[in-house]
Amino acid sequence: MRKAQILAISLLAVLVLLAGMGAVACDGGNGDEGTPSPGDENGAPLPGDENGAPPPEDGEEAEGQPHFTSADGRVEFALDSLERTKVWPAELQSENTPEEGYDFIVVDLTIVRITDGHINARSGSSLIDNNGVEYNYILCQWGVTFYDPHDIRSETESPEGAQGTLIFELPENVEPVKLGLAYVFFESWSESGQREFEEERYIDIIFP
Repeated sequence: MRKAQILAISLLAVLVLLAGMGAVACDGGNGDEGTPSPGDENGAPLPGDENGAPPPEDGEEAEGQPHFTSADGRVEFALDSLERTKVWPAELQSENTPEEGYDFIVVDLTIVRITDGHINARSGSSLIDNNGVEYNYILCQWGVTFYDPHDIRSETESPEGAQGTLIFELPENVEPVKLGLAYVFFESWSESGQREFEEERYIDIIFP
């Protein structure tokens, strides 16, 4: 199985200079081992929006997309699309083909809301099939902003509105059931630009 190399530093530098926002691979690179433990966060009542309306229940559609909220109510993701294909997405500007008897599963997500903190993508996300088998991603990338927009070596975060893409390879005879999405939640930046009070978290994205 060939792994996709997704980070082009020269292109990223241009994006940073033009827009202050880039896209990077999840920490740890492609195909890293990781077993998520979804729902290990401490539960808390879900906050409402500015008008007092509660956020959508997990899997409930808002603006035509299923939304999923973390156990503490501080982070909300939308499932933009789920595609099964044998063609590598052209917009990723790389080439790959699935192994014989396998398909690509392409999952597109958007960060809808972050309350009282910041998040950053990390390795460890995995896809679960209808037999309970876990699969590590072969590609994971998220839109990010840099702590110092003029220095691509500075720390990053994925802000509200950032989009992410994860790609997996699954056998043709199984169905994807859910994504155990891993991310890092941190409360603030230090004066030196380091993440403070960070914690690894997980959320289940249930496929329709």
